Amino acid sequence: MNRIILFRYHKKPFVCRDRLRQLKNFNPGIKIFGLYGGEESEFPKYKKYLSPYLEHNYCIRNKPIFWKWKNSDLGIKLWYKNVGKNLEFDMLHVVEWDLLLFGSLNDLYKKIPNSCIGLTALNPLKNVKPTWTWVFKEPYKTQWEKLLKYAKDRFGYNKQPYASLGPGSCLPKNFLDKFSSIHVPDLSNDEIRLPLFGQIFGFRLFETGFYPKWSDPNIMKFFNCHGDEIPLNRIKKELKRKGGRKSFHPYRKRLKEVVF
Repeated sequence: MNRIILFRYHKKPFVCRDRLRQLKNFNPGIKIFGLYGGEESEFPKYKKYLSPYLEHNYCIRNKPIFWKWKNSDLGIKLWYKNVGKNLEFDMLHVVEWDLLLFGSLNDLYKKIPNSCIGLTALNPLKNVKPTWTWVFKEPYKTQWEKLLKYAKDRFGYNKQPYASLGPGSCLPKNFLDKFSSIHVPDLSNDEIRLPLFGQIFGFRLFETGFYPKWSDPNIMKFFNCHGDEIPLNRIKKELKRKGGRKSFHPYRKRLKEVVF
């Protein structure tokens, strides 16, 4: 499989450079492209500093910071229309700047077949506690209802919807071809839209394995989306454990020593 990486970031250039160096060490020969979602005025600085590690660095322009944060799929859509459609690849791996992966993509994503979508924390929406902001709390509850109606009216959608969490998704190019060719409403967020439109286009959805069970404290101490940074000593201990996990989120510091 011909894989490429889209490195999604918005701040902390020194950490980003450190993370890119690590990605290259584990994935020699795999091309990395940048997707910048921070302040536009800061982009030239990032572009220059990260250029040794990136084939191309794309800046999302004329959008509020909050839009860039909650709409990774729409940012990827913009990148694909301007950059990605002209590239040769089979699978796009979206790697966030605060996601640590200690292994090659071929190994970490080996259970996801070709032409399938890999999403983290993939779970039927009915199983998610009714406290998830993007579907069950206003104003996003109404937005989700509008998005679901759009899917039914425009595409005849009649399946069971899924939830997911953002870090570590992988998207086949033939999905991106379809996704970039249609109007995608800015309703709810990327974590509900990606599985929804994957189903609409007939793609099989697979769990990445990074967060296989929602709200499990044994998982959340290594991987969470609540902003609770994983301590480095805990990461190092887990990496030394036989059969230990290789993915951690979030970690927002430089790796001051080799821990793998």
